[in-house]
Amino acid sequence: MTIRTFYLSVGMVAATALWGLSVYSADAMSGNVPTDGYGITLAVSPTS
Repeated sequence: MTIRTFYLSVGMVAATALWGLSVYSADAMSGNVPTDGYGITLAVSPTS
């Protein structure tokens, strides 16, 4: 693996993680209960 490939891979993983974090925090700030897409969060959420 070249160093360029390594940096591209690290950048893509970091960007994906930050995107996921921003989706959850935007939902939380708007007053919605963030869900994981499988309904698990709704099942254990105290507001449901």
